[in-house]
Amino acid sequence: MKNKGFTLAELLGVITLLAIVTLLVIPAVTKNVARGKQNLHKTQIENFKKAAADWMAIHALELPEGDINTSITLGCLKIEGLLDTSIVDPITGAEFPNDMVISIETESNQFVYKVDENSGTLDKEVPLPSNKCKFSNSAISE
Repeated sequence: MKNKGFTLAELLGVITLLAIVTLLVIPAVTKNVARGKQNLHKTQIENFKKAAADWMAIHALELPEGDINTSITLGCLKIEGLLDTSIVDPITGAEFPNDMVISIETESNQFVYKVDENSGTLDKEVPLPSNKCKFSNSAISE
């Protein structure tokens, strides 16, 4: 009678090879996932800057002449329809706060947008503004 099964040594060899492949693959996959989250975070920050630039373009007639040094919140950009109302930070898993600040300054006759990632209330949810945001010299607010 012929034996149709595998020997214990063959099974242990296959299990050992699978374990080695797993040890090599898991760190690479984990690294790629982390890199993807970082890239998505950077893309979201760039989208916030673009939304602020769009807000400035839409409200260009309301802006004063000369240099501008002001800021706008994510909440203002959300109620204008320039950003989704719920944007999750892929790194922390929490929503970006509605009161996160994007500063807008004039440098060499061009607008420069900077996102202050440390601004905003993280421990509680800040509601969206109730009205569309208006321009003032110090900040764009409702």
